[in-house]
Amino acid sequence: MLRLLILLALSLPAAAETFAPHRGFSTDIWTQWMPLKARMADPGFAYPDYPASFTPQTLPDLVAHGFDTMRLAADPGPLLALPAPERARRIAGLIARVQEAEAAGLTVILDLHAYPTPGEPGDIDTILTTGWPAYLDLVAEVATGLAPLPAAKTAFEPLNEPTIDCDTIAQGTPQAWPAMLAQLHDRARQAAPDLPLVLSGACWGGAWGLTALQPLPDPNVWWSFHSYEPFAFTHQGASWTGSALAFVQGLPFPPSHRYDAGALRAEAAARAAAPDDSRRALAPLATPATLTELIAGYATTPDDAVTQPIRDALAWAQSHDIPAAHLLMGEFGAYWRDEAGQTLDPDSHARYLTAKRQAAEAAGIAWVVWSFSGSMAITDPGAQGPVLNPGVCTALGLSGC
Repeated sequence: MLRLLILLALSLPAAAETFAPHRGFSTDIWTQWMPLKARMADPGFAYPDYPASFTPQTLPDLVAHGFDTMRLAADPGPLLALPAPERARRIAGLIARVQEAEAAGLTVILDLHAYPTPGEPGDIDTILTTGWPAYLDLVAEVATGLAPLPAAKTAFEPLNEPTIDCDTIAQGTPQAWPAMLAQLHDRARQAAPDLPLVLSGACWGGAWGLTALQPLPDPNVWWSFHSYEPFAFTHQGASWTGSALAFVQGLPFPPSHRYDAGALRAEAAARAAAPDDSRRALAPLATPATLTELIAGYATTPDDAVTQPIRDALAWAQSHDIPAAHLLMGEFGAYWRDEAGQTLDPDSHARYLTAKRQAAEAAGIAWVVWSFSGSMAITDPGAQGPVLNPGVCTALGLSGC
């Protein structure tokens, strides 16, 4: 009987593997920031450039710590700017990087990571308006390149954080994004019928935009939301917020943690009075009233604001019969390092990462932390290359920390 059962088991086809991310990290869009024209004029132009900071042991080490997914963030700007033959060569290079990570044991999400770069081909606002037809062609070309790769290990995220429809969602008026999302999906799906796709809602790809969306009827889609709440904590000190928050440092996590609002306000005012070049244009926004609202007002933020987007995304998925395993918290993290050093205390940073990560895991939702290096880094510089920060490693529930 045992022999019969063994022979029967061997005769049955193996269960097909499916795309199943769990614990992920993002690579950086660029490790060296400069205008696209200047970057492409450089004889040493590398696309993507993140491998320059990797060593042969980087990916195996990350896998050993417990990461199973890499979100490979690639600026679509160069691909949109290059002539067809060179664009095809660069896409082939991206595919090779995907295969390299898969060979190291990682599932890979290739993310065309558009972001605001006014005046450049890859500017997200241009893509979503006059550049949309050309962008759809690019999506089809990239999807074609990914199509032969194993669907259990490969996914395609054709657009990062669509910036549109924040106002229409708030006002309850018709959105532009659903029709555009359908076009995006259709072009990618026509080029790669079996490729898992990672898609999001509008308004910067957050849970709010996702919950305003009617999902597409495709079971091979993973629905992503980015979660940086509470924003005053995760983006304090970051100049790209375009607000007085650029001068604020020292807000703790959780918001109920005691802090000296007056002292933080005085320190922020001093920074605003002598801003560095990246913050100079924002200095007029740092009025006493604005700083008071930001710093004292943070204490009124509920501690569970950090996990509310996860609950919202899960409720949306359940209402549409989408399994939690097909949700993805596609970005989360906090600005905790600038060129001068550390802007958040490590304990608050660790508590934030832990709360966000544990809530997603409890809901059965995969996560991808932003990002490998930079101002939201999960790594520290090391003599032989970047190494995973021990506090971040522990907060993310990884091993070998």
